Amino acid sequence: MKKSRILALVAALFIVAVGLVIWNPWDPWDPCDAPKPICENFEKIQDLDGIASVQVDYATMAIDRKDGGSSSATWTVNLSENQQDSAAIESAVRAEEILQTTVVPAVELQNYSQYVLGQPQVVKTEATTGEYYALNISPFEDLQSELHQAFMLRNAGALRVTNSSVVVANPHDLQEVASFAKEHGFDVSLETEDQKVRYTPDPKIDMEKLALVIDAGALPNVETALYGSQRLSVHSITADSTVETSAIQQWLEQRTPPHNDPLRYSVSSPGYAEILEGWIGKALPDSLIPVPAPLPEGTTAWKQDPNANYCTTDDVKFELSAPDAAVGSRYLSVYATNISDTPCAVQGVANLEFFNEEGHPQTDVTVTADPGISPESVVIPVGETAMTTMKWGAMSTSQDPDETTSLEIALLPGLEPTKLTPQIEGTDTSLDILDGAKIRVSPWVQALEGWSKPN
Repeated sequence: MKKSRILALVAALFIVAVGLVIWNPWDPWDPCDAPKPICENFEKIQDLDGIASVQVDYATMAIDRKDGGSSSATWTVNLSENQQDSAAIESAVRAEEILQTTVVPAVELQNYSQYVLGQPQVVKTEATTGEYYALNISPFEDLQSELHQAFMLRNAGALRVTNSSVVVANPHDLQEVASFAKEHGFDVSLETEDQKVRYTPDPKIDMEKLALVIDAGALPNVETALYGSQRLSVHSITADSTVETSAIQQWLEQRTPPHNDPLRYSVSSPGYAEILEGWIGKALPDSLIPVPAPLPEGTTAWKQDPNANYCTTDDVKFELSAPDAAVGSRYLSVYATNISDTPCAVQGVANLEFFNEEGHPQTDVTVTADPGISPESVVIPVGETAMTTMKWGAMSTSQDPDETTSLEIALLPGLEPTKLTPQIEGTDTSLDILDGAKIRVSPWVQALEGWSKPN
């Protein structure tokens, strides 16, 4: 026999030997189908008072000729329903101590465990079908406390309990169990069994927000009402353009938000093709309530004249600032100097369009007004300059895309635009405004803190 074949045979026998250490062909009828150290602890746990049954799933993760490989043991410990809660918890804690000390020679073993109650129930909904235990807890920080919380919630009326979630039969039970959880400081998410209503605290349970999501779930044509991440999400069974979905949105905008604090909502249509968004009761956060732009310190406000004519294209001269940048952001100002012989007024957001080097418009560019500045009328004195500011997120130019090399601006849509070319120190430059850019633009203002104007 050639030497290479002998070496190959020896290597193969070594792998088989290691495999026997890890796998071991023990009795297939044995309830513990795992190496001896695991089965010994399996028996110890099974004999504990308060333990109804134990299951362990052993899996070889890797075989290593040098280090022996790695494996995992997943333990499912079913607690007895015939014991007092405290006795079952005590047995579970002891079981966890035993299984976490399990060691298999020459193998890196990972032990995972879950503590359950009763037999898994088949739960069917329109969306899913699955098997769930009445109680299913995995140790994270303090198994005793985690089980104590789970038993208390179950006794308070929950159908199913995990470490962080509770399922109840109906909206009434949702309120009852939520009130109990809040009283005891259990910050768990709550859901009705039909999955129509779900509430996830942020981070503490708020009964007013819970009432809002329950009421939203009871509306006609609502499939689900979910609260989480400081937002109420409602899914309608009718299309977004229908009267029925419009009625849902109207209800949300007429409802007083919890604690009168602004709260965002969304209404989605079947297939989630369209999403309508807004604020409960139309109550906006302060950051979205437009206010007149505060003038920089030392700046005297121009006189207001309600009879002043609006500026036309011939009344003003447009200029661009030099582009500016910060980490991840870009900035540009447009100046409008009154070159007429009388004061004239500007108001609102300018009309902007962006062009690449070939003169083609950039596509899918979204221009939105700065929500924090109200579009006040600004009367520009003769020879003075008003401004509008642009801010956008930096866009990647690594693949040499068509950057913006010019833009057109008009005081208002419909007026003749003026083409401008961005420059830095007198040299034409480009802007990383590409197809799909999102740009925030201020309304016309006399001046803004932090933004310079030409001398």
